[in-house]
Amino acid sequence: MKIKQIVAALLMAFIVTGAVSANEHPKISVKANIAAPAVEGWYFRAVSGYPAAIAFEPVVLFKNGDYFDVGNEPLELLDVAASKAGRPKAWGTWKKTGATFSLTNSQGKSHDYKLGSGNWFPAYPYSKAITLKKAYEKVSGGDYGNGTNALVIKKLTFIDATHFTEGANGGIMTAGASAWKKSKTAGTYRIYGNTIELTYADKTVKKSFALGATGSPPHATNTMIFIGGDAFTDTE
Repeated sequence: MKIKQIVAALLMAFIVTGAVSANEHPKISVKANIAAPAVEGWYFRAVSGYPAAIAFEPVVLFKNGDYFDVGNEPLELLDVAASKAGRPKAWGTWKKTGATFSLTNSQGKSHDYKLGSGNWFPAYPYSKAITLKKAYEKVSGGDYGNGTNALVIKKLTFIDATHFTEGANGGIMTAGASAWKKSKTAGTYRIYGNTIELTYADKTVKKSFALGATGSPPHATNTMIFIGGDAFTDTE
């Protein structure tokens, strides 16, 4: 297979998994077989990994001692049994000792987090007191070795109180070739609690939502939001 064909194939796989497509929005079941437990609190943590140097992940702590790395679906649609079966690594247990939160993942490995330490922050539900920024983006990708670099930029614009546009630019570059893809779509939205409801021409999709934090003591901010488990930062 020629190098351009290889790059094109990699690009398509990358875009499908990492970017917003105008024709591909996840279909989420309108019923949950097992409702989510009572929530203790929402947080987000800073994590490092390949190829990105650092990323932010929303986490929900449940009162029953479980924690959940928030994904695409909002808690109101979460099927706990199905999620634990399909995304076992997203689940674990937690406990708090003094000001330290100890999270133990599904492999039994524990990590300690503390507010103010730079890797653990509170997250907040939507509040009408917070005016969203007009434009947000999420940049992902990096150097995958052997001269291969990938980049995906998801963009989300809140035109007014009910309308939005979203799109993505994504591509893969090698020493010998490059390939890119763009997509864009629009619709209406509403946000309540930790859920954002996006209505397109052919479907309505609900995703998890949270506001980031800033300051000391921390409080909700509109400069970082979490949608579907992804962290978006404002572009203003």
